[in-house]
Amino acid sequence: MSTVNNNTYGSIHSSSSPPFVKSHQLQHVLTNAERDLLQADRPGYGTRTKIEVGFNLVNATVGAGIIGLPFAIARAGFFVGIFVSILVAALAQMGLFMLIVAGQRVQIYKLAMLVEYLLGRWGYHFTNFVICVQAGGAAVSYFILLGDSLPMLLERYLPDYPLLASRTFILIFVGTVCIFPLAIPRSIGSLARWSIVSVACLPVILLMILVRAPAYIPKDQTVPIEWAGDDIFGALGIMAFAFTCHQVALSNFLTLRNQTTSSWRFTTILSTGISWVISMTFAVVGYLCFGSNVQSNLFNNFASDDPFINVGRLALAISMILTIPTAIFPTREAIQKSLGFETATKQPTNTQHYAVTIILFAVVLSLAVSIRSLGTVYSIAGGFSATSLAYILPAVCYLTTRQIYFKNQEKYYSQISPSSSASIPNNIATVFPTLTGTSTLIAVPDESDLKTAAMAWDETNSIASSSNNKLFEDDLSTVDGDAYLVNEEATADFARMMDDKALKPTWWLDIAAGLLIIWGFVVMFCSLSSVFKSQH
Repeated sequence: MSTVNNNTYGSIHSSSSPPFVKSHQLQHVLTNAERDLLQADRPGYGTRTKIEVGFNLVNATVGAGIIGLPFAIARAGFFVGIFVSILVAALAQMGLFMLIVAGQRVQIYKLAMLVEYLLGRWGYHFTNFVICVQAGGAAVSYFILLGDSLPMLLERYLPDYPLLASRTFILIFVGTVCIFPLAIPRSIGSLARWSIVSVACLPVILLMILVRAPAYIPKDQTVPIEWAGDDIFGALGIMAFAFTCHQVALSNFLTLRNQTTSSWRFTTILSTGISWVISMTFAVVGYLCFGSNVQSNLFNNFASDDPFINVGRLALAISMILTIPTAIFPTREAIQKSLGFETATKQPTNTQHYAVTIILFAVVLSLAVSIRSLGTVYSIAGGFSATSLAYILPAVCYLTTRQIYFKNQEKYYSQISPSSSASIPNNIATVFPTLTGTSTLIAVPDESDLKTAAMAWDETNSIASSSNNKLFEDDLSTVDGDAYLVNEEATADFARMMDDKALKPTWWLDIAAGLLIIWGFVVMFCSLSSVFKSQH
């Protein structure tokens, strides 16, 4: 993986530079916009610590799904529900790890492009559709929670302004003024510090519920502590939805300052552990207080004039405002890919980026205004898209890249000789790209430089699309610019990849990936069957 100075564009070291580029020509200080664009597109430009990225993942995981977890415990049964939640969280973390390992093996860091490279064009479109259902559904559900909380508070504490009690007005106003600006940047790394604020609201929510929930326990009734409930698989879909953030895994990995497998493992274990503790504390308390009468939105079980609960509602509203953008980012990326705005060789222009952002935001906001029920959103999004994203696709990608890793390893070591440095296989290339900005970072080369560049380009047979099974294609992305081969840097990157033992397939992870696929299909079938059965 390329280690790049975050303040400059490309490699500033002459030993890593193209033969036709002088080192002094590469001194270009990145603007915030350029860094944001590069960080959203390729490795080597990450600026965030493991803790920051971990909280970004927690923020993407702990959202609307947490409110439905007491309902899931009631459907699964108390003890089975706790056990299943641990299993779901562990498998979700394993899926996060496998996804990044697969991306590193082939140097593709966009989920849809990775699946297309491995499974063909149908996989590309399927992945984009699944991401739209998962992330878009999450954004809608977050808005629904915001609409359940904020208007109720404003109506009670600001009764002189009846317009503030309008759910439609509040969603449109808060969405446009507070949420939309956070969804404009290209890189999800811009949300890292806001994510810390969002996650900090969650203990407040939990504390308020812990303080007040015991007062709502019926004095003449006892909550049944059952081993198993009557709809375990229906609960699995809700839990899968609550622990899925895989649609933003690769995007978050690109924001990581130290982009190694060990750093990512630590980040995912940290984020999954925090997410599980927060989510299940919420779930257990809610279930113990309301039992089988618990609603899909736990706050609807509490009185509207309870001051402690209203503090929790306010914290929930703030958390949702800061969480909605994390669902907008992957939804927008999937749409841009489906429309052809983002491919292996280009990024969306500013006009395309802003147009998709505005239209997507308007559609999500419109759905949130018109839909009020969370239960169906949880079950369908969890049963179909969450199981695909969290279990099936990561495991398939991991197993598919297994053979690719061994083939490239064989090619790599076969080309190493004591008298020469390692060469990369012929189907691997890296580029020195340009930005959309006003400056071009490579000066016009002289005739001999062009000949050298042309020879290097011919050796790699140019850059092909993913359908032609070329590796490292996502690193070939340009933004309205030309691509230049950097053979020395490509060799170094590939050598580092081959030396990373964490990328080497192991028998136990291969078996785990196979079981993860089976688990995903079983949960999907049973969960969706439970949803459709309950509708009749």
